[in-house]
Amino acid sequence: MQKTNGKLSTYLKASYGLADLGFMVMVTMSNTYLLIFFTDIAGITAAAAGTLMMVGRIIDSCSPPVIGAVVEKSSLRWGKYRSWIIIGAPLILIFNVLMFWNNKIGMPAKAIVACIVYAAFCIATNIAYTGYTSLNSSLTDNPKERVQLSTVRGQGSAIGKSLAGFLLIPMIILFGGEQVMNARGYAFTAAVTGLLCLVLYANLIHASKGKDIQSDGGAGKSKDTLKVKEMLKLVLGNRNLMLLFITDVARIMGMLVMYAMFPYFFKYVVQDIQGAAPFFGIVNILAFVGATSVPLVTKFLSKRNAYLAGNLILAGCMLLASIFSSRVTAITVVISVGYIGYSWANVVNTSMYADTVDYGEYKTGKNARGLYFSMFQLSIKLAAVFSTGIAGFGLALVGFTANAEPTQEVITGIRFISMGLPAALLIFGVVLLLFYDLSPSKMEKIQDELKKQKV
Repeated sequence: MQKTNGKLSTYLKASYGLADLGFMVMVTMSNTYLLIFFTDIAGITAAAAGTLMMVGRIIDSCSPPVIGAVVEKSSLRWGKYRSWIIIGAPLILIFNVLMFWNNKIGMPAKAIVACIVYAAFCIATNIAYTGYTSLNSSLTDNPKERVQLSTVRGQGSAIGKSLAGFLLIPMIILFGGEQVMNARGYAFTAAVTGLLCLVLYANLIHASKGKDIQSDGGAGKSKDTLKVKEMLKLVLGNRNLMLLFITDVARIMGMLVMYAMFPYFFKYVVQDIQGAAPFFGIVNILAFVGATSVPLVTKFLSKRNAYLAGNLILAGCMLLASIFSSRVTAITVVISVGYIGYSWANVVNTSMYADTVDYGEYKTGKNARGLYFSMFQLSIKLAAVFSTGIAGFGLALVGFTANAEPTQEVITGIRFISMGLPAALLIFGVVLLLFYDLSPSKMEKIQDELKKQKV
């Protein structure tokens, strides 16, 4: 295993950020437009769509701990963690296209097939993203370099979401060829976004060659190989990891609910679906600004406090935006400002997971990097389980009918689910993270002790 405490090249850092750019362009399409694709294109009812997406996500949510355990035990020739990007990226492309393919079979078979494909897609993203996020602590032991990797990841994520916001609807309409969002447009756009994700992951694979641990061809097994029962004990016994994990679930769930609901907000409340494109584009431009400001912010705030402040800023802006819920411009401006704060949490959390790896090793003498970072993936998956259920069943509960004139009850329900509920989830996360205690001074002592142990 080579030394990992040196500085990383600019090319490698840029490639790390670009990889998340491609991933976010691809995954934003499913997070934002898959539910409305199911209800308005595939002809699946809101309740059925919510059910199949929730079932698919439940299946998907079981995979991150398993994948994390497999990754931690692995010794593949292309590197301990980058190997899983190589395996997962092509699968993402395949299932991303199949997910937006409107087959001609009838119900309920169509819903069952959609559920299976959706679960397979999510598992493919788990495989690639567990390898990707694990590289944060695998490539370097330097805390500043880890923050920089987290920063470029956040910048890439924000740019990817912004590009997706501006381009996905125009792409779907362009490829559809009928000036509407039709099945052909969705399928072709899914192919393009999946290919972009694959290409940028391939670039990271090239940039990180020889940098990941065990990239010498996999000769020998890591001394830190753990048994499954040991891994479970390490995860549940790491208090700070669990606090960060639950906080991430609440934060990400709020965002996924908003992303799933805002297409409905623009189509049925504002009655201008194409207005969603500039909204998602602009808020994510501000997210990029927020991600770029993280190195400056963390000079004055600890990573935990930056996370807390970011959640509070966006929660406040969402509550304020709900007051202006009939004014699209005001909503866009206010939530865009909130996204500056949200980006702080979205950037520093990766570095915070890296801290929990060191904390866990310091407490137990065992390193379970892959497993701990699979918890990052699991937080996304669990959030997605509940968010899709909330969106689908919420729409059914307020009486939503696809392609019909909305009642006042439907309009009010869409407004609340889109903004009020996400704000509450963000505030809940703030309360939890108050008990996270890995301060900069504590981490400095932990890392000094770990270095002494490795001498």
